[in-house]
Amino acid sequence: MSATADAVVIGGGILGVSTAHFLARLGFGSVVLLEKRTLAAVSTGHSAAAIRTFYSNPLTIRLAIRSAGMFAGAQETFGGSCGFRQSGYLTLLDEDSLDQGRQVAEMERDHGVAVEELPPEALRERFPVVDLERVRAGIFEPRSGYADPLATTRLLASTAEPLGLTVREGVGATGILLEGGRVAGVETDEGPISTPVVVNAAGGWGRVVASWVGLNYSFRWSRECDIVLDVPFETEGFPWLSDPRLRFYARPAGPRRLLAGLGFPKEIEPLDIERYDPEIDEPTRRRIEDLLGRRVPAARDGTFVRGWASFYTITDDWHPLVGPEPEVPGYYACVAGNGHCFKLGPSIGESLAQTIAGQEPEVDLHPLRPNRFIEGDYFTSVWGGGNRA
Repeated sequence: MSATADAVVIGGGILGVSTAHFLARLGFGSVVLLEKRTLAAVSTGHSAAAIRTFYSNPLTIRLAIRSAGMFAGAQETFGGSCGFRQSGYLTLLDEDSLDQGRQVAEMERDHGVAVEELPPEALRERFPVVDLERVRAGIFEPRSGYADPLATTRLLASTAEPLGLTVREGVGATGILLEGGRVAGVETDEGPISTPVVVNAAGGWGRVVASWVGLNYSFRWSRECDIVLDVPFETEGFPWLSDPRLRFYARPAGPRRLLAGLGFPKEIEPLDIERYDPEIDEPTRRRIEDLLGRRVPAARDGTFVRGWASFYTITDDWHPLVGPEPEVPGYYACVAGNGHCFKLGPSIGESLAQTIAGQEPEVDLHPLRPNRFIEGDYFTSVWGGGNRA
């Protein structure tokens, strides 16, 4: 391992790898990424990987638009394929969610997003396998879809290696060295690395990394499960489907195959991130299958393929912590995806890298600053509290 680096990124999920990728592209110098497991080993690799712009605040919409363009043009922007599929993103609205959905759609239009409001008759024509009980309208983003989270993360890492990025899988950070209150290095399983810049992108373990420099982040962790089913109908043309009334989502996962999970508004299921079971439990599996079958009746005849459990790392307002900590020069947070940050990762990483390099960021990340809660500056949502931002 190199004993010196111009920047060290701790964590190999989408936020860490994106930041490292763009630092290397900016010519920042020697960038080392440390990942104690493997890239995308936990939350990122288990992401359902929605690529959408359906958000209720301007900052997140701008980040989502920027990232969506990167995913759609991955060959040019990342240097290879990220498995992006433009399935479209459909949110079904009932009487209780109609006004909020329309507010979000109007905000998207204000930012130049192509978005349609479809009445039930148009939804039946386009998506005949979907049951529309109590559905008043659907908000459809035709340019959205989903990607492959593992392929995306590995692509971002591999295409940055010729530009100065060194990825060290299986090597964990164990401490951050300070001199005069400033970042001076990172302790690792294989010895120290001298560096003036460290990025905390340690996901669920970001609170531990922050504690190494005397910071205390308020995080919660919640179990998150998905299943994959073989279904007796063609999934070509099936959209990413989000259903706030039934509280689940589903998307294609290959020919005649769907991925599904529990969606907004969902309960917090606390877990110990050091000791959680990565296998899905039978009651959760059955619950997801039941919800999917209620909205897509033909899926009741589907066959279970696999399922898994992972977790969200959640901040006090369901938005990530991104940016410098003024009291620790050289330290930057890029942590707590809250279930949103696979799709936002490339644009967050790009703008944070630009900030670290002293450049004007593509998107101003100041609203995501880690100390915003101390200042009483919380993000809000038209949906109220919870995981729909």
